[in-house]
Amino acid sequence: MSIYTQGHSRVISTGVYAPEQVISSREIMHAFDSENRLNVPDTWLEKVTGIAEKRVTPSGLRPSDMAVHAASQAMDLAKITPSQIDAIIYTGLTRDYSEPATAHIVQAKLTATNAAVFDVSNACHGFMNGIHLMDALIATGQVRRGLVVTGEQGSLFTNKAIAILRKSNSKETLIKLAAGLTLGDAGAAVIMGPKIGPDTGIIGFMLRSQGQYAEFCTAGGPLTEGPLVTDMPRIVSESLKLITAMYREFMGQYLKWGTEELSWYVIHQVGGTSFKLHQKSVGVPTEIMPKTVRNMGNIITATIPYNLHMIATNRMLKSGQKVYLSGAGSGVSISQAGLIWDAA
Repeated sequence: MSIYTQGHSRVISTGVYAPEQVISSREIMHAFDSENRLNVPDTWLEKVTGIAEKRVTPSGLRPSDMAVHAASQAMDLAKITPSQIDAIIYTGLTRDYSEPATAHIVQAKLTATNAAVFDVSNACHGFMNGIHLMDALIATGQVRRGLVVTGEQGSLFTNKAIAILRKSNSKETLIKLAAGLTLGDAGAAVIMGPKIGPDTGIIGFMLRSQGQYAEFCTAGGPLTEGPLVTDMPRIVSESLKLITAMYREFMGQYLKWGTEELSWYVIHQVGGTSFKLHQKSVGVPTEIMPKTVRNMGNIITATIPYNLHMIATNRMLKSGQKVYLSGAGSGVSISQAGLIWDAA
């Protein structure tokens, strides 16, 4: 069963952070000597995932730092001060500490002393949950200006996978850990506020979760840290089934939009192959799907806001255009949102 809720807010501004250091998929394969130890060519990762390279944070930079960089850019674009932020929701899979919530660290670094803060964690799906929750806080009048933010350090999972693969001669282990090799580093943020009119801003959300697939992608255990182990074919297959069914239901029954009305279709991106499968499943033109996965990798919860920022700041997104957000995360959780962009 799906949950459908009406939208009450709009995205006022966006912000991102991308580290300068780049590492290629071939360099990652070289790190555990794939050709000599596993008889797997160094082109394998790029060929299978469609990811040529990704970004890596410099030593000492924490998830909260990436989040603060992105948040500062969003605040500058919105022309608001830290004291005007009423709530901060941090949504990253990677965090500074298990306790306290990284949102507190972000609050302190931004000096947003008036904000109520908390973390939301739901794998790659967390940012979409954060937007939904902030929308609800805005709807009840508790929040006038809200910050949803993330700082993903996916390279931590890449390093864990490489450490294991350096000691393994098993191709099966490589396949299980391959998803961890695709995760990149980035920060992203959105500033949200009340919508200006009924036909602007976020029109609605649809959410669905299927916990029976929780074992398809796991990392660590209770109070432990471990590598990311993923059954990628099965998680992509089950996710696409949900995405396709929800897209048709949400577009037709709730939004009452036609595909031809969409100006942009922004999706979570785990690889080039899944990107193509998603596009074919819903029948959306490729030219309205911004794509970062080839040069950024899977940037986890930062993917959707990062891509939204790219089209918003490159003057490709105009007031009145219809934008569809399609989020996904292991678990499995899917959420989709329709918004009419308002640049006011």
